[in-house]
Amino acid sequence: MSTKILCGPCGYEDNIKHAKKWCTNCEEGFCEDCEKVHRSTKMSRNHTLISVSDYQKIKDVAISQTCVGHGKRYELYCSVHDKPLCIDCVDKHKNCSQLVSLDEVAANAKQSSALADLEDTINGALLNVGKFIKNQETKDKEFDKQESLIKTTIQKTREKLNQHLDLLEQKLIQDLSTKTFNCKSAYGKMLNQLNLANQKLSQLKEETETMKEMASDIQVFLGTREIDKTVSDEIQSIKCIINNTKYFEINMEIDSSITSLLNCVNRLGIISVEERYSELEFQDVKLDQAQKQIYASTGNGHRVVDVKLQQRINIKRTGMNILVSGCLILPSGNILIANFLRDNEIIEYDGKGQYVRYVSCSGKPYYLTLIDPDRFAVTYLGMSKIDIIHLRNTQVHKITTKNECRGISYQDGLLFVVMAEIGIVLLDLSGKIIDTLAIDSQRVYTITTAHDRIYYTKEKENTINCMSLTGQEIWVHQNKSITWPRCISVADNKDLFIICYKSNNLSIINQNGQESKILLKETGDWIKPRALYYSNDRKELLICSDEGWTATVYKVILG
Repeated sequence: MSTKILCGPCGYEDNIKHAKKWCTNCEEGFCEDCEKVHRSTKMSRNHTLISVSDYQKIKDVAISQTCVGHGKRYELYCSVHDKPLCIDCVDKHKNCSQLVSLDEVAANAKQSSALADLEDTINGALLNVGKFIKNQETKDKEFDKQESLIKTTIQKTREKLNQHLDLLEQKLIQDLSTKTFNCKSAYGKMLNQLNLANQKLSQLKEETETMKEMASDIQVFLGTREIDKTVSDEIQSIKCIINNTKYFEINMEIDSSITSLLNCVNRLGIISVEERYSELEFQDVKLDQAQKQIYASTGNGHRVVDVKLQQRINIKRTGMNILVSGCLILPSGNILIANFLRDNEIIEYDGKGQYVRYVSCSGKPYYLTLIDPDRFAVTYLGMSKIDIIHLRNTQVHKITTKNECRGISYQDGLLFVVMAEIGIVLLDLSGKIIDTLAIDSQRVYTITTAHDRIYYTKEKENTINCMSLTGQEIWVHQNKSITWPRCISVADNKDLFIICYKSNNLSIINQNGQESKILLKETGDWIKPRALYYSNDRKELLICSDEGWTATVYKVILG
């Protein structure tokens, strides 16, 4: 039963009366008489009053309008730091140029893109979970069919044999049942996790809808960001679940000697389970604030027309020793830069080019690859190891390899690593070798992957090579404008960005490997590039140079 809400002004006079209305601005209840006074007072006549029954619906949605540090009501908003401020917080934001009234920035919050994006994200996440549940249920039914089919095979084989095979049949059925139970238990666990995620997202959706309908603009504005963070964490959890999902295929092999050597065989068959990772992908709904630009997916029909300079960053350096070997654009917009000449030196900058910190690593970093928003992998030239580094807590998972690791790329749960004297090695995130693709890796340092393809360069031969994930060559590109290809990255439609150190240019090769075009070439502002990274999500291209110590961000123009 709902707790009764008392009238605040009456309670101040030690007069207990039940409230009829609730003021979302004052966060206080009012009886019928006090409501009339509240509406007629000049300072409060524009406040939002809702019924107590409506307030009961939103009172448990945790939206604080009071500063935790000072205990005072939020009155201002800092656009630079995306934080609400009380009057005592202003001293820490004196140098911020974008302090505005909270009432002003929260105006029309219910119609804001941020709230709409949050609703879209929750709905999208629910659709994803629903799709995963349906897929999981289908796989479970298929597994039952597989089990039934094998049982039938066993029984038909058993009919041709004599009584002396009864014991073998019982043992085989027991083995099948055990393996079936174990596999279905794994499916059940996955299904339970997805159902819990579905419940959580449904609850967040309900809270969001209630907040949108009942809460004040300020509550909606603040609540949107709080729920936004919860939804992001839940989506990350769902992605981890999906990435770790395994499907099983149960098979049986009938012993080849069973038909001719009835008295000699000691088994009827073998029950085996083929295990593979799920091919499901979580389809992200882009979360972004109203003031940020949102980019539509390019699809396969769009082509890169040009690039436009967006930002130039001066790389922070201690002394004069810098050789940029790798770089990344994080989903947050922050940038990571690897300095090969310095031990333990990976530098992070924010989206505005301001130095953030040094990220610790265990050697001279060579190549980087992004795994997810919180993790990236790094190799060290001349060393037989890979580090997976967590950005949030800087924990490091170390993978030891047999040979020197050079270029590295991540895709679909696997690390693709160029290893000296071996070729391209595919490892899971625990370091287990999944496959090895034999190539002449003597002069191969750079690799990237996308979709169903692997790309790598041979610097001294000035070639860019494209192959399938199973090692079949698709195409080799070579022309006079590509001299000493240094780094490559794949666009949305499988076109390939490439920077060349000696020819000093940025080119793009179309996905069939037949045509190439120079996008940027040597000018007064263009200094020999060392590292390259393209962000499909942000449609941004990062190019780093160690001559002039600059990192340059270009906006990719699509046509």
